[in-house]
Amino acid sequence: MRRLRRAHQTKAAKQAKRLKKFKKHALTAGAVAAITFATGLASNKALASDPHQLPVAQDADADLLSNLEEFTIGYRPFRPDQNRNRILDGVELAKRCAAVIKELPSPPQANPGQTYKACVPLDGEEQCDICGASIHMGGCTIINPKLNLRFPDPCDPLDPEFLPDLALHYMEHGSFDCFGHIDSGPWHVGRVDLQRLTRVLELRFPYEPNEHQLPLDYVLESVGQLAPDANDHDGDLMADTEELAARYNLYDPDQNHNLTPDGIELAKQCAAVIDRLPVHDPYSGDPTPTQTYKVCWFQRGLELCDICGAAVNMGYWQVINPTLRLSIDVYDITCHYMSHGSFSYFGLTDVDGEPLNYGRIDLPLLTKVLEMHRRCPHLRTIYRPADLNEDAIVNLRDIVDLADKWLRCTDPNDSRCDQL
Repeated sequence: MRRLRRAHQTKAAKQAKRLKKFKKHALTAGAVAAITFATGLASNKALASDPHQLPVAQDADADLLSNLEEFTIGYRPFRPDQNRNRILDGVELAKRCAAVIKELPSPPQANPGQTYKACVPLDGEEQCDICGASIHMGGCTIINPKLNLRFPDPCDPLDPEFLPDLALHYMEHGSFDCFGHIDSGPWHVGRVDLQRLTRVLELRFPYEPNEHQLPLDYVLESVGQLAPDANDHDGDLMADTEELAARYNLYDPDQNHNLTPDGIELAKQCAAVIDRLPVHDPYSGDPTPTQTYKVCWFQRGLELCDICGAAVNMGYWQVINPTLRLSIDVYDITCHYMSHGSFSYFGLTDVDGEPLNYGRIDLPLLTKVLEMHRRCPHLRTIYRPADLNEDAIVNLRDIVDLADKWLRCTDPNDSRCDQL
């Protein structure tokens, strides 16, 4: 009996110790969650610092895009800064749209099939309600002949004939709302139809493109098309045949929802992985590595990048995966282009300007040799339902993320949603 009593006491003491430890963790998580909840809202307000950036109704994450707008353009309604660059998604998208519109050509400078804008001049000015700036009362109509679409729609409540210059002024400040007036009263007051605008501009992502990111239909007269095919259903700079072979999502250009096209992100990831691989000298007598490694086969010579003129070695890296018994040769110029987000590459010799190494790397083979699907985060990473912050681990940080969204309301019929 004494032994049983002692065993029972020992077991009870262990349970009490575990319960005390759990309570400590729970209280810590709750405190952190409360602090995170408060600071999360404060940081969103801090990010939206320009007075032109007015709050938007039914905006669960306060990124200046309504829940419905985010849903229709494929954004995340509960992530205010999906690419984690400390700029609210709505602010970044508005500024990017304004920059693209400013660069659009006007007839007759536009090439056949190219999206262009037609200016609509009006005699008069209106004042911005925020900064008081005098803005031209007219605007521009945007035409995309390839998609047979124009902006605005004839039933657009803001202006059925053109995108007001006032709206462009607000977009430059990071807002799709605009409020202006003339001496007789309000003039352009409302919100830009950003779903239609981004479609007409063929612009979903707010990132700045890089000239190294060669289009899939990029061609050379001597070899023809660099990519295996120019078909890109989701427009992520990966050909359909490549996505099918590598088992990526053919219909989603942003699988991990970070507002960067998958092809660009994957190319940069592959370049970073290759850069970190250990170098093995097959003639050194050292044992062959058991993990993926690379062998340097550089040459005595340089070639120049056709885009930026950077000088890289003419040789290549042989990337070897001993486990899978696979290897692939990756030119140094290829690594240069991949670091800029392109699997296509084009290098010039420094002698007569003729291309030396050019083409497109075997994307499915490369991702297989590097075992990209085993790396987290990656485009093919499958997260557990409880992994709310998508770091491939379910822990207390996910509870904090849950607490941060606790009692958030998205019911359009609930008048309290704006207060929660």
